[in-house]
Amino acid sequence: MNTYYLPDDLLDDGPSRPDEVVIRFYNSDRDSVKNRIVLNQNMINVLVSGTKTIIYPDATAVVQAGELVVLSTGNVLTSELLAGRDLFTSVLFYFSNEVFNRFLIKYEHLIKGNTPTASRQPFLIFKQDSFISHFITSLMSLLSNGGKLPAEVRQLRIEELLLYMLHADPQKFHSIQIITRDKQQLQIKKVVESQIGKPTTVDDLAFLCHMSTSTFKRKFNEIYQTSPQKWLLAKRLELAADLLRSYDESPSGIYMKVGYQNHSSFSEAFRNHFGSTPSDYQQMHLNVSP
Repeated sequence: MNTYYLPDDLLDDGPSRPDEVVIRFYNSDRDSVKNRIVLNQNMINVLVSGTKTIIYPDATAVVQAGELVVLSTGNVLTSELLAGRDLFTSVLFYFSNEVFNRFLIKYEHLIKGNTPTASRQPFLIFKQDSFISHFITSLMSLLSNGGKLPAEVRQLRIEELLLYMLHADPQKFHSIQIITRDKQQLQIKKVVESQIGKPTTVDDLAFLCHMSTSTFKRKFNEIYQTSPQKWLLAKRLELAADLLRSYDESPSGIYMKVGYQNHSSFSEAFRNHFGSTPSDYQQMHLNVSP
């Protein structure tokens, strides 16, 4: 079974930049079942004909012709079924969280006051109407003739589509913020919590999360209500304290295990946090009777 990385596998010139918008016309003359898809960007799939089933780890969506679905990044299984003798046809829009965040900032005045729905599913389904039909027809005429839309046009088109969804169903649109934010928060948590015992800097963490350092610090604070520097310091020293409560560890041997590059800076940070040196802390805890 093949695995497809989207939108990267669709591009002629290699992986897209994180903030790029990709638009593709897609059709198929055969059914396909359980394609493995790795979505590296969020996607809007406008289904023109056929039926598409999308399976996430915790939810399944069935999308019919005449609907569009917003999908968050991640691994999914998809199946595509033809409608009689018609081709399976859809128009695909890929966009990153950065593109969506810029949209939210630009149109903040239109979004304020809308209450998000309770749904936290990794997809949202909208009904198509005459506007979407005309919107897609104009795109298909360009894309089916081999036309390649300039980057500026693609940006305008995704913005137009997002604005329409905001106008058509403000509450449901607000839920897109939930599914993109949840994915981003999960990514940040996975990265930082895997780096506690390593000499990783805040700049390194931002890079691993595909963010600028300033964006990473802001989003980190939203999740943990503290700065990444303070959080890492506390977590590394807590790990050191756990190791010191064991006979198998020596104070001079654990500093590298908790992300410090020299013993003196580790000892100073430990004393400032716990009020005693690593050696005194170990002696105090190992001498306590069980």
